[in-house]
Order: sequence, then structure tokens, then C-alpha cells
Amino acid sequence: MSGLIISFLKQFFIPLGFVALLLFITLFLIKKHPKTATWFVLISLLIVGVFGNPIFSTFFTRSMEWRHMPLTAGTKADAILVLAQGTLPADTPRQRVEVQEQADRLLYAAMLYQQQAAPLIIISGDGNQAESGRTLLLELGIPAEAILVQDKADNMREDAALSAPIIALQNIKSILLVTSAIQMDRAYFLFRQLGFEVTPAPTDYRVSLQDWQTLTSWNWRSIITKLMPTSQAFDQSADVIWEYVALAFYRIKAIF
Repeated sequence: MSGLIISFLKQFFIPLGFVALLLFITLFLIKKHPKTATWFVLISLLIVGVFGNPIFSTFFTRSMEWRHMPLTAGTKADAILVLAQGTLPADTPRQRVEVQEQADRLLYAAMLYQQQAAPLIIISGDGNQAESGRTLLLELGIPAEAILVQDKADNMREDAALSAPIIALQNIKSILLVTSAIQMDRAYFLFRQLGFEVTPAPTDYRVSLQDWQTLTSWNWRSIITKLMPTSQAFDQSADVIWEYVALAFYRIKAIF
């Protein structure tokens, strides 16, 4: 239920939802309060112009993603815990499990297992994501006995809470935490509260070193082609905003 409430409220606070809400309210203010309506339109344009700008979005995304850099070669732990996301179940007309960008987490977890970084992979997520994630790992050659599944979580806080008993039951002392780089800081904070030794193993970076070097070279040809907002940049900025808000919430909650 908490996951449903969070998902419901989230849609009104991400930039696109907030802009839509402002413009909807503006419709009722145009006749009686034209100045207020004008300000609402200007605020909406400002939000779209800033958060949808590819240059701003790259800076903003890097500020969250690069807090945790890739895992050092040779790092080992008792288990790999991957937050399942980015897979589409083999539901008609799909013939097999299909993958999206965030499925890099599962590909990376499989690679770490094959490199003998840990002898066990724990998949955590909701029913569809966890089960399709397990299927993908099996297709990648991971033996069934090396995979444990926690499929009852609707959000990251539940990922941590519901994974804890499994980790304790398996007598696991250390984990390699695999998730997208953009949400690693929040995931690391939550799982570290469990009292286990947690090593971040981020993947699915949206801003690469080449992206950053290209941006900071301030080439005018590159700049003039990135002045107008794009849907991709807007969505990316929205994801970063959510991470900052959620991380702040969990940090404050931990204090009290």
C-alpha cells in the first residue's frame, strides 16, 4: 500500500506532472486572475526550459551518478544483491524476456558472478521484475542453485527490509549491491542501515566520461545543438530530482 501511495504522489511532483498541474490550474485563473495565470505559465516554461535542457540534465545527472564509481577489479563478497528492474516478462506477443536499459543491472550481476566475485545472486523486486530477472540470469548461464529471489517489494525501502531476513538466513556478512548508478546513493544508504558490509557496484551510467569531456570542452557547435529542451533530458532530470528528494527523506527519517 505504501508503494501505491508513493507512486500516486510522485506523479504530481516530478517536473512533467507538476507542469501539467500548473497549466491545469491556470485554465481556471485566466479570466479572474490573469496575472497569476501568466506567472504560472512562466514558471511552467522555466521548469521545462531548465530541466529539459540536455546540458543542464547532464550536469545534474553526473552530480548524482558519479558519487559511486565502478567496482574495483578483484572485489569479493558473500553475495551479489541486485535490485531487479528493466526486464519485460515473456508475455504474448513477446517470445522471451526482453530487456531495457536498467536490465544492465542483471547483466552486470551475471558478469560479477562469472568473475567469481560472489557465489550467490539475490534478486530483489516485485513479482514480475524478480521472476523475469531470474529467467534472464538463467539464460545467461547462472545456475539455478546460485539464485535466490525476493519478489514482494514494491519500492526500495521494502527491497532492503524484505531482503534482510534472506541475507541473515544465508549467514551472509557482505554484499555487492548492484543497481543503476543514478539510484546507488539511496540504495547504499538504505542497505547500510541493515548492518551488513555493503559494497556499491553501480552500473547503467547515463553520463560517461566522454559525455562529460564533450560537454566541458564548451564546443560552440555542440552547445548550439543542445539549447532547446528534449523529452529525454526532461525525464532524466526528473529521475535525479526524485533521487535527491527520496534520499533526503530517508536521511531525515533515520534521524528521527
